[in-house]
Amino acid sequence: MKRLVKSEAVFHQGSEPLGMFRVVRGTLRVNSQSASGRPLFLTSLGVGDWFGEVPLLDGLPRTYDVRASSSGEVAVLPASAFWQIIEERPDVLLAITRLVCSRYRMALDWAASVILTPLPVRLAMRLAAMIHRSGSQQAPILKVSQESLAQQLGVSRQSVNRQLKRWESEGLLTLQYRAIVIVDLQRLENATREH
Repeated sequence: MKRLVKSEAVFHQGSEPLGMFRVVRGTLRVNSQSASGRPLFLTSLGVGDWFGEVPLLDGLPRTYDVRASSSGEVAVLPASAFWQIIEERPDVLLAITRLVCSRYRMALDWAASVILTPLPVRLAMRLAAMIHRSGSQQAPILKVSQESLAQQLGVSRQSVNRQLKRWESEGLLTLQYRAIVIVDLQRLENATREH
């Protein structure tokens, strides 16, 4: 077990694959970095999620960073134990293969959405997903910065700001410092289907 404080790294992009991990408590943020050094948000991991398996399988360095979004704890399965389990339990290898396949499908879906879906629709989908994750339905307040949204969508902060300002002028939401108040949830959900 490894305890984490907020912002602490589980591992860094380029590091050697020394184990596989499972989130026991808290949330983690998975980021990559462009050649220019710009961070790109890939996904969040929550309780029960396994991660770090691909570099163990292909033997190559890690292609992303994982950091704690909050204090938390991860279970660590060292590489030696991983391979011992795989030798003794082929069904575990099948389960890991299915995990890798599901992530591959998600990556393909994300790539297709970036190429084929206009930014306003992708932004509306991201905000709607955040609302549903929060469980709130009454004028939800999303604690998120425009920079973070831009990283999640792989676009500039200015592009996100332009669209949010447009929606604010239309009465769909209001902008606050590092937060967005959704005023008209139905119109936001309608925007997710406008493509």
